[in-house]
Amino acid sequence: MEVASRLLSELFPSRCILCSQTVESSVENNAVEICRHCYNKQPFNAACCVQCALPLAEDSANNTLCGRCIRKRPDYDYAHSIFRYEEDIIGLVHQLKFSEKITYASSIGELLLSAYDSADVLKKEVPDCLLPVPLHPERLRQRGFNQSIEIARILSKKRSLPVELSSIVRRRSTPSQTGLSAKQRQTNIRGAFEFVSKMPYKHVLIIDDVVTTGSTVNELASLLKKNNIERVGVLSIARAPVRN
Repeated sequence: MEVASRLLSELFPSRCILCSQTVESSVENNAVEICRHCYNKQPFNAACCVQCALPLAEDSANNTLCGRCIRKRPDYDYAHSIFRYEEDIIGLVHQLKFSEKITYASSIGELLLSAYDSADVLKKEVPDCLLPVPLHPERLRQRGFNQSIEIARILSKKRSLPVELSSIVRRRSTPSQTGLSAKQRQTNIRGAFEFVSKMPYKHVLIIDDVVTTGSTVNELASLLKKNNIERVGVLSIARAPVRN
């Protein structure tokens, strides 16, 4: 099997999904089809709010809270995003969500695994399950897949974490959050999710591709807390900076 796999990789070498060059030195392993050069130049979310992972100024001190979290803490207990939602990361996520590049889900899932393994809080405690942000059935039919579920599968398999798909549904088909202000997003998403069966968990990790204002994941976290989930985290590929 290894010989066959090696032969196939030589005959059909992987190409970086960002620059299209042959992937000779991939990130971590060959499962991520992004060359090391492209990976290293991405906008890592190193300086961010310790509560919600909102990108902050590069010279911000460690363990800093953003202004939003100082005024009002979110309903989730922690958040981690490996990248800022900028540059190539925007295109990569758009290719998956809107251009039906479902094949990208594997590489993005591996990046999510990298985000999971680099989160300090997740090195200390293991969540009981992964909760991909649910899509409304109408949106699911249009897109054909839920990108949050697809990228969560890698993390589920590699870290032996169950994926919760049946306890919470999206009852209300909300207009797209794109272009809405933070306040408009909060109003738009309010009451969109509903518990349909009890969760046998105490610590749930919400999975999303991109967290913009945090309204969607916060609405989910609020619902979870109201239904006796003690601890809620958020893990995403990217976190958007505050728009001017």
